[in-house]
Amino acid sequence: MGIIIAFIVGLIIGAAITLIISVIRSKASKDTFTAISQEVIAQSGKQIISMAEQVLKAQSAAAAAEIEGKKGLIDQSISQMNERVERLRQLVNQIESERQKHYGQLAERLSALSTTTESLRNALAGSKRIGAWGERMTDDVLRVVGMVEGINYVKQSSLAAEGAGRPDYTFFLPNDLTVNMDVKFPLEKALQYLDADDEHKSQAGKEFISAVREHIRTVASARRGYINPAGNTVNYAIVFIPNEQVYSLAMELDHQLMDDALKQRIVLCSPLTLYAMLSVIRSAAENANIAKGAQDVLNLLDAFEKQWQRFKDSMTLMGKKLDEARKEYENLITTRTNMLDKPLAKIAEVRQARGLDIETSQPRQIEQ
Repeated sequence: MGIIIAFIVGLIIGAAITLIISVIRSKASKDTFTAISQEVIAQSGKQIISMAEQVLKAQSAAAAAEIEGKKGLIDQSISQMNERVERLRQLVNQIESERQKHYGQLAERLSALSTTTESLRNALAGSKRIGAWGERMTDDVLRVVGMVEGINYVKQSSLAAEGAGRPDYTFFLPNDLTVNMDVKFPLEKALQYLDADDEHKSQAGKEFISAVREHIRTVASARRGYINPAGNTVNYAIVFIPNEQVYSLAMELDHQLMDDALKQRIVLCSPLTLYAMLSVIRSAAENANIAKGAQDVLNLLDAFEKQWQRFKDSMTLMGKKLDEARKEYENLITTRTNMLDKPLAKIAEVRQARGLDIETSQPRQIEQ
């Protein structure tokens, strides 16, 4: 706006100067020049003031229109913001309502979980019950793998096998080999570690790992006989840990546990790793059975081939004999018959020449 006013003022001043120069050139008097100059300046001032007022009015109107437009945009933005705030408030109310509902359900589930955990602790209170727990988990894994008792494995009840020196499970491998598994794992020590407070946590963890290592040594001992290559077992045995969390806890508390167990020819298995191992065992057994069946078929084919050769030899011999019999038959009905017909023909000629025709007499009937 200042630039426009300066331009207008410069335009008026330029017009005034032009007019003054024109007057000077026309050799007007000094008074006339002075009067004209004052008049020009006065008129120029009035024009400047008038134009400035017009410019200011136009600027004020434009500014007012711009402000009014911005005010409308601000009002619109505030209205949209109020709508969003209202939707956000409704969403917060809905979330709060659902949170209270879910909190109630969570409280119920936590209560049920607490009851279940207490029942689990009671169920795992003794070594025999622990063996039964491992046995039940093993049976679940065996059902998923598809193994059949008596065909793929034999089972010795953990309650009956307690202290008897017999494995809980024995799995059949190819070439008449077997692998034994123990399912009596010291889960109660794991529960004691999980229930221990911060002050006794470290000691409970040491007792848990100590119990696990002692159990591994017991299973690997020659007294148990789980590993007996002379008795057709493989050179290792399986110790089943019937809980993934307990398995992970043991590996976390003792990073050397797996390596030390393998040095004693013991493989530690969780439910998932046991599933993988039993799947491999079943596949190996099935492949061995298929190979054995194929060998049996080959043996049968070999025996059939020998009998078939004998059958063909007999058929050839029979064919030769039949051919000889046919030739002998042809000889009988041709040469032999002709040789017999010639004497008969001469006999008939002799009889006819001497009149010795033989009358054919009818057989005499027996009177009744």
